[in-house]
Amino acid sequence: MSSLKYFIVVFLIISYTNVSSQDNKWVKIEYTQAMGRHITNASLFFDNNESIYLFGNHTKIDTTSYTNLIYNITDDIGSVIYKNHSENKLLTREASATEVKLINDDFPNLNWTITEETKKINELSLTKAHTNFRGRNYIAWYCDQIPVNNGPLKMGGLPGIILELKTTDGFLNVSFDKINYQHTKPVVIHRILNKYDRIITQKQSVEENKQFVENLKAKLKAKLPRDVEIKINVDEFLEKEFKLENEKQN
Repeated sequence: MSSLKYFIVVFLIISYTNVSSQDNKWVKIEYTQAMGRHITNASLFFDNNESIYLFGNHTKIDTTSYTNLIYNITDDIGSVIYKNHSENKLLTREASATEVKLINDDFPNLNWTITEETKKINELSLTKAHTNFRGRNYIAWYCDQIPVNNGPLKMGGLPGIILELKTTDGFLNVSFDKINYQHTKPVVIHRILNKYDRIITQKQSVEENKQFVENLKAKLKAKLPRDVEIKINVDEFLEKEFKLENEKQN
């Protein structure tokens, strides 16, 4: 390793160590996330205990055709994954046209397989690992120079921060953009945790989403002539299987 590269790596490690030792300092990692048809900017803010992952706050309703309806709506904050390790709390925030929900879930017990494959991004050393979670196979590239048990979405459980994450079927691809070590706790956390209409379980969320699609189909069908076919293009969910062993009850 050249002297310059060695200095950069050491500086990054020292920067993280100094930041993590200060209660009011957080780290911000910026990503580009592609999930299904949606490509958004995403950000992970974290300290030693808490984190939020924000991924998209766009409102989009396309009703140009009765036979092809795309429906996706949220608010100015958008979708968020909140983690609190000391309280064993994992919440997903979802906003619709009528309400904001917090979905209460368990931290996933991920069985990672760590490989010997490595690569570098901006002088950071990354190691490849893979696992399966709720119906999809994931590939992660983590950096143990930043020894934090965290990453995009609900991912974690590796000996370093996850900087790249994707599913083998191509549905999800999260790529690393940059890191800001000198960041303060995001003020939006207070609103995320305190400004909502309902808190529900993951199982309840799955059931409500299915019912929403069925109700939407029924309403459209009732307003259209009998010979008109309806095709509703509802976004596929990242989590395809829901076997919750220790589901929280609210």
